[in-house]
Amino acid sequence: MIILFMPFSLMWIVAGICSGVAILLSFYLIYKHLRNYTNPELQKYIVRILIMVPIYSVDSWLSLRFIELSLYFDVVRDTYEAYVLYCFFSLIVAYIEKDFDLVDLLHSKEPLPHPFPLTCLPKIKLDRGFLTNCKRFVLQFVFIKPIVAIISLVLETQHKYGEGKFQVGTGYVWLTVVENISVGLSLYFLVLYYKAMEEELKPFKPLGKFLCIKSILFFSFWQSIAISFLVYFGVISPMGSWSVDNISSALQDFITCVEMVILAICHHFFFNYQEFRDPHKVPFIYDKNTKTFFNNPKTHITPIIKNFFTNVTNISDVISDTRETFILPLLSPDHHQTIIKKKDEETVLLEPEDKDIII
Repeated sequence: MIILFMPFSLMWIVAGICSGVAILLSFYLIYKHLRNYTNPELQKYIVRILIMVPIYSVDSWLSLRFIELSLYFDVVRDTYEAYVLYCFFSLIVAYIEKDFDLVDLLHSKEPLPHPFPLTCLPKIKLDRGFLTNCKRFVLQFVFIKPIVAIISLVLETQHKYGEGKFQVGTGYVWLTVVENISVGLSLYFLVLYYKAMEEELKPFKPLGKFLCIKSILFFSFWQSIAISFLVYFGVISPMGSWSVDNISSALQDFITCVEMVILAICHHFFFNYQEFRDPHKVPFIYDKNTKTFFNNPKTHITPIIKNFFTNVTNISDVISDTRETFILPLLSPDHHQTIIKKKDEETVLLEPEDKDIII
């Protein structure tokens, strides 16, 4: 735990250098994707995922400098963290839809067994209902995560949060349980979709991409749990004017800044822009009026900026999926089912004796 004895000024400088390197690496890769924007339906999700590194780097560095405000900064980071998981799911859905009718493809497959250790559960029928449920359970984390972050912030202002304290009376314990269940369900349904489409996704090499996403979720969550255990067992104790909470928060932010450099380098391998370069095509720019892509002048920076603000930052897909998977079923279940049937002419009602189940 040599980091605990590093002078704060040195810790802040080292974290700043790491954050700066990570941001530069990420911005370069984002620029290259926007410069070679030949497959917008995939690249818009990739760029959204790449933005995660700058957000984490800036958040962690500022949190390290302004420790008392770290919980406020983390609301933005936590919200985007959940959004990135949804973007990855949308990315691998879009990859399949590029070459296949996704619902038809699902219908052509055998029922999917649950992965270990849930193999004893009934198999899952692969159809539109399966796809909707995958979207629903991945998307719920996008809403649960920021809600948990905001509640944490409110409880902290009332001195009832108790970060790192495993006591029933603290908000930290219960919010950690809720968050863990939410992210667990989100990742589980992401894995189910991956298993269902494993063969079709092989050319896309999604495993490395998935590990990049999962690693940041894994490290950010379980890292904080590990530090909390160090506090609980007295390994981390007050030092000078620094309280245990200050040290825990600073340690978490410092490690995150270092990790972002590693993650930014990994992104260059797993989200490389080279696969989108086409010597026979000039990069495209999105025209929101015609909803088409037209040739992008090679020497002009404006199209790159427009690609970012008219396509990458457009969250209409999130709104549409939220409406389809949550709002419509709640407001009008019958009408929603009618829409589903119209979209999916091959929907087959399960007979009572059918042993498969749609989860």
